[in-house]
Amino acid sequence: MEPLILKYETIILRDRIPTDIIDHRRWLSTETAWLEWDSPWESNNPNFVSKYLEHTVRQLQMPLPPIRRTLEICHYDGTHIGMVNAYYIDGDRERLAVGIGLRDSSYWGKGLGTMAFRLWLGYQFAATGCKRIYCQTWSGNTRMIKLAAKCHFSQWERRKDFREVRGQPFDALTYVLSQEVFKAMHPELRII
Repeated sequence: MEPLILKYETIILRDRIPTDIIDHRRWLSTETAWLEWDSPWESNNPNFVSKYLEHTVRQLQMPLPPIRRTLEICHYDGTHIGMVNAYYIDGDRERLAVGIGLRDSSYWGKGLGTMAFRLWLGYQFAATGCKRIYCQTWSGNTRMIKLAAKCHFSQWERRKDFREVRGQPFDALTYVLSQEVFKAMHPELRII
């Protein structure tokens, strides 16, 4: 299968390559600011880093699936800056959720996460035919909450005090976006 490369403005989404593991290792050891926002409770697990890296290496050894569930984010200058992913909420094939991890903090605050997320949404709507796509976060992740709003997601569910982060309770949030709304807001992102 041909490698997938998607471009939108100054962002490229592409399949993972072996040298990406070096960046993932760095993001888990020295450049870890993103962990404060993206599921910080997971990093408390002493096996988190090794399991994450093992999983990432295993994915590289597998054949590319027809519909990608993970792509790497690159700036147009070629710098690898993060990743996007898709998964089914609680294994429910009717509830596809998407996520983003813009991990290189020197690229934060420039709108690149918004571009990458919109491109990923366009790809997932086109490739899967889903009528709705979800995203999940926690109430302390103000960056993801703002991104969901920019991309026209609506809050679908809120579970009070679902997570504890740094000794404080936070809500679990699930957002939903319809294909119809996405296409109306972003006609330029019809991927397929």
